[in-house]
Amino acid sequence: MDVRHDRIERVQERMREAGLAAIVVMNHDDYRYLFGEDRTQPRAIIPAEGPPGLIAFTGEEPELRALYPEGQVLVFGSVGGQIHEIVGRLREVVTAGGAPAGGGRPRVGMQLWFETPAFLVDLFRRVNPGVELVSSDPVMDPLRMVKDEGELALMREAQRVAGIGMDRARELLRPGATAHEVATEALYAMMRAGAERTSTPVYANFGVETCMLHGRRSPKPLEAGEMAVIDLTPMVEGYCANLARTFVLGEPDARQAGLLAAYAELVEAVRVAMRPGATVADLDEEARRVCAAHGLEAHHVNGIGHGIGLRFEEVPASTIIPPHRNVPLVEGMTVTIGHPVLAMPGFGGVRTEDVYRVTPSGGEVLHPYPVDPVVTR
Repeated sequence: MDVRHDRIERVQERMREAGLAAIVVMNHDDYRYLFGEDRTQPRAIIPAEGPPGLIAFTGEEPELRALYPEGQVLVFGSVGGQIHEIVGRLREVVTAGGAPAGGGRPRVGMQLWFETPAFLVDLFRRVNPGVELVSSDPVMDPLRMVKDEGELALMREAQRVAGIGMDRARELLRPGATAHEVATEALYAMMRAGAERTSTPVYANFGVETCMLHGRRSPKPLEAGEMAVIDLTPMVEGYCANLARTFVLGEPDARQAGLLAAYAELVEAVRVAMRPGATVADLDEEARRVCAAHGLEAHHVNGIGHGIGLRFEEVPASTIIPPHRNVPLVEGMTVTIGHPVLAMPGFGGVRTEDVYRVTPSGGEVLHPYPVDPVVTR
């Protein structure tokens, strides 16, 4: 367990500036960011002052005390014990911190995102009526946006593993191939290569269903002449990859070739513009300009990229939170290019997605993977 005391101290400094008495960690990504590992049920309390408290089951206590002797390990051994320990420790923290300077209830932060179950948020509010629960994002997001070299190395490895899965998916594309077969074999290849899981389902969309942004696995087998969009998101030590490619089974027809060419030009234009100070709105405008030049402006969709790291979608996540369109990019951020499909309803769509590091000279791809859409069998 490689506890990141430096990160915990920076979090606590920002908590004090934001007037938070504590942050309750109940999600995998923040837990791994702060404590260097993951747990099936990650639980911790970060007070504004002093060492964090780890909430653990009885059998985990010796390991955690040996690894983190300066921290407080709160142990539960029965159903309901976990929430009891959280409530008890939180009351101690809030009491020690005193009343808020501006009056009102003490404020406690928690990540309110995809992997924090709503029922736990509701339960927390009911058993802690004396505190105001707020999002911890304003504290955590600015710290997590810029990746250090260790994080970048893990993300590059995750992208490399995604490439292994994409190689396997491409091998299987033939007339009669099923999306289930392709997705299953790609997942197996990635798991064998070191992925711990994927952050989203494996998407394998064929034919007209390549129009889908977050498509299902197409129920109809692949036919000669059809397009296939494969989207892979393996995770390595908690860090997410995002690799999508469009393939054509055979020589592309004129419309397919036009979509593929437009998307390739779009990606390059956005990559060049991906510099510190640019916003997703700026990047979307570059994508729109390319689409318009190809007569495809009606098919342009905003949201060309999103932040990525320990969460599949980090700041900026403009397709979920529209104000993120105006968040300036910062050097060292990791952002995808290629989130939306350039889709022609009733015909199909294309998508090519990779992860880039923001630099003064534009987006720097973390791990290159070829764009080679034509598959001949």
